[in-house]
Amino acid sequence: MTDPRSPYRAGAFFIGISAALHFVTLIFGFEAPVPMMQAIGVFYLVVMWGLMQGWRWLAYLSFFMLAIGGIAALGSSFGVSVVPPWLFLAIFVVDWLAVIALFLALWRSRPAAEA
Repeated sequence: MTDPRSPYRAGAFFIGISAALHFVTLIFGFEAPVPMMQAIGVFYLVVMWGLMQGWRWLAYLSFFMLAIGGIAALGSSFGVSVVPPWLFLAIFVVDWLAVIALFLALWRSRPAAEA
């Protein structure tokens, strides 16, 4: 069961939006980047679920993964693709909002263990 009080819920929210944006690429056909982006969208949904479980190790991993993914999306916005550049830029912005949210959640003090 997911924990609605998870400290990573803001990051999970932005990852969910990023996953939805990855699924939007399906509208533009099945050419080169679209199948990979669909797979990334499914992976992001799994990561979102794990963050809602409160898994701190996944939050650290997601922090770096989304930073790299955001940079890749920014770089892809300058290339020629069936996916419009504005969609890549939207993914870049949402990924970096998730990075910021995870940074704020991770670098607070670690929550005390409940007895």
